[in-house]
Amino acid sequence: MIRKKSGSVVPAKTKRLTVEKTWAIDPLVTEDDIFTCAHHALLGASDQAIKTLRQSLPPVPVAAHKPVSTGAKSGVAWATWHHGKDFYTYWCGDVSGIIHNASLTDTERETVLLHARKAEASGMHAFATGAKLTHQVPHTLEQHIEHIGLIFVRSV
Repeated sequence: MIRKKSGSVVPAKTKRLTVEKTWAIDPLVTEDDIFTCAHHALLGASDQAIKTLRQSLPPVPVAAHKPVSTGAKSGVAWATWHHGKDFYTYWCGDVSGIIHNASLTDTERETVLLHARKAEASGMHAFATGAKLTHQVPHTLEQHIEHIGLIFVRSV
């Protein structure tokens, strides 16, 4: 078993996950936005549980070109693309890792964590997504990640 920081357990031999539902703190963030964010971010995945998540996501249109930078740290993967003179980075992975770096109020942060805990109590695993526009390519987790969403999956 692989133990994640958020307390969820993803079976080490899981070959596939099935997506049960998604949720976002912002009602304007759609399910497709969450899946697109995850697909982009997971190009930098090195963690096996996160790679399994990428293979399990429904197909959505993603950038045809390669990112300028990818990375992974502590169960969170990210990838960065040029966006005009700036850069747009997508993150996906461990809920507490992303939420700790999100631009949320304490109440919003607790709401996100509550949704993740409820899902995990019912046998699902939760992964968080986020995105941010930056002036430089990030080489580690950034502060003030925005557009926070959750992906709830079950092992099959």
